[in-house]
Amino acid sequence: MKRLGVNIDHVATIRNARGEHHPDPYYAALQVMKMGANSVTIHLREDRRHINDLDAKKICKSNKILVNLEISMNDKIVKNALKIKPDYICIVPENRKEVTTEGGLNLTKNKNRLKNIIKKFKKKIFVPVYL
Repeated sequence: MKRLGVNIDHVATIRNARGEHHPDPYYAALQVMKMGANSVTIHLREDRRHINDLDAKKICKSNKILVNLEISMNDKIVKNALKIKPDYICIVPENRKEVTTEGGLNLTKNKNRLKNIIKKFKKKIFVPVYL
């Protein structure tokens, strides 16, 4: 079965750039699901230039929204993700100066760190972890 996930990060990017409260990523997530998507993808970046902590908590808390949360391997981000318990986790590379995610994860260099992070998620929230 094929499934559709919609990334709504840039709804928050627009809101943040305007310095206002709209457009609201939570409302966008609800609308995307209402229109037939199977899930919503959000990226909780270290610099919070897209989705922020409150957005992530609110969206992940809703039982109407299936959430794929993209995160870096940053310890604070991992701890935050463990608390908000999304449906799925996708570990992505993240560099502060990049405009958008570039390149991939260095699996050889980060093997032990990735194993530990994956173990934490499997133990704590029992979700699939995708790289």
